[in-house]
Amino acid sequence: MSASRLTFSIVTLSFALTTCAARAAVPCPAAPVRVAFYETGYLSFGDRGVDRELVAELARRSGCRVEALTPPRARAYAMLQAGQVDIVTAALVNHQRDSYAFFVPYMQQRFAIVLRRDTAAGVKTSDAFAARPALRFGAVRGVNYGGERDQWLARMERERRLEQGASPTTAFRMLGSGRFDAMFAIPLQYEKELADLGMQNRVEIVDWFPDETTPLRTLAFSRKNFSAEQLQAWEGVLKSMQKDGFVKRVLEKYLTPKEVAKAVIK
Repeated sequence: MSASRLTFSIVTLSFALTTCAARAAVPCPAAPVRVAFYETGYLSFGDRGVDRELVAELARRSGCRVEALTPPRARAYAMLQAGQVDIVTAALVNHQRDSYAFFVPYMQQRFAIVLRRDTAAGVKTSDAFAARPALRFGAVRGVNYGGERDQWLARMERERRLEQGASPTTAFRMLGSGRFDAMFAIPLQYEKELADLGMQNRVEIVDWFPDETTPLRTLAFSRKNFSAEQLQAWEGVLKSMQKDGFVKRVLEKYLTPKEVAKAVIK
C-alpha cells in the first residue's frame, strides 16, 4: 500500500472510531431532542445554514433524533427555561440564564453596526449617533446583545429612540424602509439579510465597541433536561466536530476566508 493511501486509511479509521465513540457516549432520550433555531441570515434559513448543518451533524454523530423548532427568540429562551425545548442555537453566554442553561461554544462573531448611508453618513461612533437626536436605533425584540451593546439599547429606549422588530428579517426591513437608522448584527446575519433586500450598497458596516471581547456563539442546553454528565457527552461530540474541522468547513460555505478566520474558536 502506498504511503498516501495508508495515511488516508489511518485518518478514515481514526474518524470512524471517534464517531463510534461519540455515539456510544451520548445517551439519547426516547423522544427527539428539541432544538430551537434562530431563523436569521446564514445561521438558519429553511433547512439550510450554519446551525442547521451543525445540528444535523451533531445528530449523525450522536445517533440521536432531532426535532427542529423556530420560535421567536424571547419565546425560545422561555421554552428552554421551562424545559419545553432541549437546545437553543446561536445563544450568547448570559449570566442571567446560568440558572437554567448550560452553554457549549462552537464559534465566535462580533456584532457590527449596520448603518444607513443616506441618513447617518459620517456617524462612526456611538457618541456621534447620540449627538443627533433625530436618528433612531433598531433591535430585535427579546434579543440580548451583551455588554456595552445592551447598555446602549437601554439608553436609546430611555431617550425614546429605540424601534424593535419581531424578528431579524423584520428588523432589516424596518431599516430598509427608514423606520430607524442603525442596528446591531453579525456577519452571518447581515450578509444574507442585506443581499435579500438589495441593500448592500445602502449601508456601512462599522464597529462602535472595538475593545469588547468577541462574543461566543453557543448551544444552550436546558438544565431541566440535561445533567452535567449528559452535557459532558454532548460537549465531547461538539468538540470532535471542531477538532476535525467540520465547523470550519461549514463556515467556509457562508463566510469569506477573513471572516471564517475570525469565527473559528482557536
